[in-house]
Amino acid sequence: MSTKDMMPNFDLFQPSDIGNATDLLDQYGADAWPLAGGQDSLDWFKDRIKRPVAVIDLAGIPGMTGINVTANGVEIGALTTLTEIAQSTLLRDNYGVLAEAASRVASPQIRNIGTIGGNICQDVRCWYYRSGVDCYRAGGDTCYADTPEGLNREHCLFEADRCVAVTPSDTAPALLALDATMVIQNSDGIREVAAEDFFIGPDVDIERVTVLEPGDILTSIRIPSTWVWCKLLF
Repeated sequence: MSTKDMMPNFDLFQPSDIGNATDLLDQYGADAWPLAGGQDSLDWFKDRIKRPVAVIDLAGIPGMTGINVTANGVEIGALTTLTEIAQSTLLRDNYGVLAEAASRVASPQIRNIGTIGGNICQDVRCWYYRSGVDCYRAGGDTCYADTPEGLNREHCLFEADRCVAVTPSDTAPALLALDATMVIQNSDGIREVAAEDFFIGPDVDIERVTVLEPGDILTSIRIPSTWVWCKLLF
């Protein structure tokens, strides 16, 4: 077995409430890694590209799962699985574009474990960046995809700035179409960010995909009733 197939050591924490989780994130700072479903995270660890000192498993925190009707629409816990979203009668009948988008993520096995929070927060899937090269997104001075010899399929065409990689989230476009709001919590409190402001393109910040900072936890997604019955047109 090669070294690259073995995860580096890290401390695993399983907080029982959101306050404990934010305290741990503050304590470990940039060395902390919040874990949702773990589908994307474990790939990073196995390939030894990401080497967190502390992994904060959010699965045991109450209130971060489920699809609930509110006075103004619905609120979806960030740890709600993609399968739950795809199969939700409430979402399929009223916010069909999101249920349809969730149903198209990867495979049933991944959707059973993967969460909507993890899906929208995952990092780009550029094969150069994921292999650990010193590209712009990794803090270097080259985009290996944006060259005559580069493999740049499935990269962005517009508003690129040096890096041509984009978010791989299947549900992100649906959430933008539905005018969703992301609820984010850290040790200083709670803030809400519109979906259109949550995602960051390479022309804005070449090393980030979302506005999440170290110490932040995406706790839920709120969708207003404005676009009830919004469905895919193809």
